[in-house]
Amino acid sequence: MASEQENRIVAEVMDNMKMSETEESSARRYVRRAVDKILIYCCREDLPERLEGTAAQIAEDMLKADLLVSTGKETSSVTRGDTTISYRDPSASRSATVDFMKNYETSLNHYKKMRLPKDNHAGS
Repeated sequence: MASEQENRIVAEVMDNMKMSETEESSARRYVRRAVDKILIYCCREDLPERLEGTAAQIAEDMLKADLLVSTGKETSSVTRGDTTISYRDPSASRSATVDFMKNYETSLNHYKKMRLPKDNHAGS
């Protein structure tokens, strides 16, 4: 992956996740992991520009799943009479993130390259 392309994806992840400059190395590490997963899954050596957003989203989901980026407490319900506020269970949020990541397969299938077997008898 070209350095320029990686920088664009890292900048998008950091902006979307409201990460500070001190967290750039973590964002970069997760972007590389996401891109590696995409390239392996798609049997590619290059990352098409149209998959940059998908790579950023996968990296963001991995950061959330590993709890490296605070997503804050997610409110489940609010009641006004006698004031009740309920928060979602963080483990349920992680589980939802993992399930969501499985849905990337459909997007990536459009960019998947076939690996054809080599014909050993072609030159005979």
